[in-house]
Amino acid sequence: MDKSDNICPNCSRLLDKDNLCWYCLTNGSKKTLITILTFLLLSINVFSQNKALDSIPQFTTDSTINNFIIHWIGKPYRWGGYTKRGIDCSGLTRKYYADVYKIQLGKTCSDQWKQTDRIKKTQLREGDLIFFRSNWSPSGWHCGIYLGDRKILHASSRKTGVIISDLDSTTYGERVRGYGRYKKETL
Repeated sequence: MDKSDNICPNCSRLLDKDNLCWYCLTNGSKKTLITILTFLLLSINVFSQNKALDSIPQFTTDSTINNFIIHWIGKPYRWGGYTKRGIDCSGLTRKYYADVYKIQLGKTCSDQWKQTDRIKKTQLREGDLIFFRSNWSPSGWHCGIYLGDRKILHASSRKTGVIISDLDSTTYGERVRGYGRYKKETL
């Protein structure tokens, strides 16, 4: 280690074993104090970010799908929307297929219905679409993405935005119009 590594850049005094200049600290050198505080804040921020990463839920084993869910969950609902400032149910399913599978779906639930083959509830796989009857939508349709384990990702309403719901809940289970798997020949 070079001797110049142990010299305070502000006052040219020797640094202690922790690379601190107690002269500058005790005499109020603003530059040193700001440097130390910045370092401490960055250290705390990095620690917090790592801890936050550990607490991110894993919705699926597929990292692409998981990242999509994490990015969109909690985003606001907006009828006809297709951005993170607001998205509707068919916009979310369309965005999901574009981002995850590089497939372009139609703009509306009924367009997407036509792009899928009907399957049974027992045949559902991650990424399949679920279509619902809706009293709240002007089109009478609602749709979501099956995540597995009886869960769906969908842009629910203005009140809740993009959420994960239980497929068997009375709100959704009783309104199912059908289940669909993307038709490969519609490319």
